Amino acid sequence: MELKGRAHRSAWTRPAGISRVVVAHNPVGPVDDPSTSDVLAQVELVAGALAELGVAATRLPVAGWRIWEDLQGLETAPGLGTSGTLAAAGPPGSAPGTVVFNLVEAPPGMPGVHPGTAAALELLELPFSGSSAAAIWLSTDKLATRALLAAEGLPVPPGGRLEDLLGGAAVFDRVPPPWILKPAYEDASLGLDGDAVCATRAAALARAAELLRRFPGQPLVVERYLPGRELNVSLLAVPAGAVTVLPVAEIEFVDYPPGMPRIVGYEAKWQPESFAYTHTVRRFPSEAAAAPLLAEARSLALAAWRACGLSGYGRVDLRLDERGVPHVLEVNANPCLAADAGFMAAAEQAGLTAAEVISRILEDALARHRGHRLDGGQRLDGRQRQDRRDRLAARRLRAVS
Repeated sequence: MELKGRAHRSAWTRPAGISRVVVAHNPVGPVDDPSTSDVLAQVELVAGALAELGVAATRLPVAGWRIWEDLQGLETAPGLGTSGTLAAAGPPGSAPGTVVFNLVEAPPGMPGVHPGTAAALELLELPFSGSSAAAIWLSTDKLATRALLAAEGLPVPPGGRLEDLLGGAAVFDRVPPPWILKPAYEDASLGLDGDAVCATRAAALARAAELLRRFPGQPLVVERYLPGRELNVSLLAVPAGAVTVLPVAEIEFVDYPPGMPRIVGYEAKWQPESFAYTHTVRRFPSEAAAAPLLAEARSLALAAWRACGLSGYGRVDLRLDERGVPHVLEVNANPCLAADAGFMAAAEQAGLTAAEVISRILEDALARHRGHRLDGGQRLDGRQRQDRRDRLAARRLRAVS
């Protein structure tokens, strides 16, 4: 996608209290889907930013999705202990100055990997970047996210759940066409390929049967396809618990022929030879031309960030209906940090370098771990932090139930 921004460089120092970063990521094989192998571009960006910041970094491919074992065998570096392994450093989480930059993503068909890795880091009491396990779990489940946002009074497209083609097909009676169907737990537009938008019930049922076969064990999200503009709002945590809303991006579908759905599907993201890839363009509307819409988009994105309990960095995708009313499509915890992805494009548009972005994410990770960002500025111990997380998770569970 096209990136439009202004060049900007400024001095940025090593985040206080951080001596080493372990860049954890999912391993990538030669035949992996491009949506999986894209994590290597994120690793390069983070590693380059850390080098600019003067922070020592260790790259850690997490094989077998058992990050505690990979950390256990990690060679000692500053902040990890003195005898060659994490275990030698003392109780989990006691190593001063070390932060895990969590870039572990779920491969296709394994959605539990994403929140599971964050949960393991929480149990180890290690500071790590991005959102908590609870927030990642929630945002990975599109149906749960929809339910929570609706319970909080935020607009979402009309839609529902489909688990089978028997009783579940009644969703097509409740939701007006045209419909867009997608697997509930996948990201990176997996399942949004081919004829993702269906105008007739017969086409929708055929599409549902195909997706249920391709993504076994997952329900489907059925939503009314909204025909209006698409906006992406990226958010970045800053000190003292505040959140910066980066410039709002619009996805433009240039010269799409009549009848071709205007969606950021799999082809638009991952197939450079496709029409959708070359004709889907990211731009940043000027404030003068769209001030009311941009203000509403920022407000909705902030509300979604807070409702879903995101931290560190995130992105909220919005879509306008035929009346121009924006709805929240998705909430993305830990969105892609590749140089050509939407989050970094918005950061560049805001005048932030990659080093500045990564520094802020790390500062937020360390502050959350220390408890500096909790109620009243009071520092809480590990048990109190866990109690607070449990209360937050219970509140979200009541909302989605």
